[in-house]
Amino acid sequence: MDNPLVSVIVLNFNGLRFLDPCLRTVLNQGYSPFEVLLVDNDSRDGSPAYVEKHFPGVRLIHSGANLGFAGGNNLGVARAKGELIVLLNNDTTVEEGWLQGLVEAVSRENVAIASSFVLTEGIPARYYERNGSVNLVGHNIMRVFSRPEEILYAGGTSMIFRKSIVDVPFEDLYFAYSEDLYCSLRARFKGYQVVQAPSSVVRHVGSGTARTTASSTLTMLRERNRLLTIVLFFDRWTLIRIIPFFAGNMLAKVMIAVLSGRYSLPGLIRAYLWFPINVRWIIGKRRGLRRERICQEQEILSLMSARLTNGESAAGRLINRMSLFYCRMTGLRTIEIERGNAG
Repeated sequence: MDNPLVSVIVLNFNGLRFLDPCLRTVLNQGYSPFEVLLVDNDSRDGSPAYVEKHFPGVRLIHSGANLGFAGGNNLGVARAKGELIVLLNNDTTVEEGWLQGLVEAVSRENVAIASSFVLTEGIPARYYERNGSVNLVGHNIMRVFSRPEEILYAGGTSMIFRKSIVDVPFEDLYFAYSEDLYCSLRARFKGYQVVQAPSSVVRHVGSGTARTTASSTLTMLRERNRLLTIVLFFDRWTLIRIIPFFAGNMLAKVMIAVLSGRYSLPGLIRAYLWFPINVRWIIGKRRGLRRERICQEQEILSLMSARLTNGESAAGRLINRMSLFYCRMTGLRTIEIERGNAG
């Protein structure tokens, strides 16, 4: 049987310095057939001209404006010819067998999305021993799962999905951050699996483009999108039980912003005010997602973590124990509760 056509979409925004190593390693893959599309988000660093000159086999798509990670990739998916779609960050290089590993993973029964094994610069090696998940306010929690293929969501750095199932992968409104969690949760609630492909290895610089974006905007997008994803997918009773986590998260972030400047206070305020201003949009989106839902919510909660911090200090361990106790008392059956000592 012939292999399915794979469309590899590389999104670019002023990433000229990354394009040569990225595209060369992609084009060197042994899998066939595949096409490569570079969606340029209105770069001003000469990226489009460079690709046209040095990579004539790459199909160049001009967005005409910076559509963000969500909108830019959605544009690429709309132009792609393949049934299997790969999204790849431009600040990456891929190893031999990367594409074959992704295709094999997503070809398994009932798997809609698969993620590569991504090695990001600056991340300690111990965090790669076990895959992470997210907690009840959408923060990444490391070292949660025991099996190498097990993940909650596929990271947008390098992921593959079946277009017939996922269709348009992201919500344009997100622009950037947490759109990969949104996409994966949507597939899971539709009854499909999301897995990791350990043989598909990617080396990732990380935050290559975000460094040029204003801190206020970054803070707003990160904070709003994390919380919005939880609000959109989970039942009202679950959200009511999560309110203390939301309130504690908000208070902690504001205090940190005031005392240390680690977060932008104006960005946080914009993020939190967005919710009451856009209640009607939220309600409509929740209804649309609920109509396509098949999977029971508990199946998703059992893959999420009760931990609030990755910290290994005495304070961090105490906070996590208090959070776990609250989850037990309120019936929020996270992975720690469902699997005993897991996580």
